[in-house]
Amino acid sequence: MTFEERYEQFEPMIFHMMKKLHVTRDHDLYLQEGRIALWKASEKFQEQNGEFAPFAYQYIRGGMLDLMRKQNKLLERETVKSEEYWQMNMDITEDKLLEIDLLAPYAEGLTAHQKKWFWHTFVDDMKMSEIAERHKVSVSAVKKWKKGAVERLREGR
Repeated sequence: MTFEERYEQFEPMIFHMMKKLHVTRDHDLYLQEGRIALWKASEKFQEQNGEFAPFAYQYIRGGMLDLMRKQNKLLERETVKSEEYWQMNMDITEDKLLEIDLLAPYAEGLTAHQKKWFWHTFVDDMKMSEIAERHKVSVSAVKKWKKGAVERLREGR
């Protein structure tokens, strides 16, 4: 039996599977996936394993389910955020700007390195090891920045 003949015979099975899996969009893509799965089943089938129809059914179902999983992963990554999400992000940004405005006077008397420690610690919420890694220095160097900054902040009271 040629593949074209086999396809004509099993095309209703492909449409049945699309209906059973509740395919509501990308019909052409799922139809093509069903054809590919039928072709793969035709290639892999061995007559001593039983009848072809159940074998093809599982191949078609598996191919379509794999495609659904891939599409769902893509949709999760590409989902457009709702207005509520963007408003929440704007609120966070406004809060962060307010926080920076409130902290800025305290950072005025600090050296450049002390300011790095100050801003990363209080605004970025970074640990000393993360600050050290970001600026490619040792953790003990960041500790010195902190010690100097704390001394200057205490003097400024």
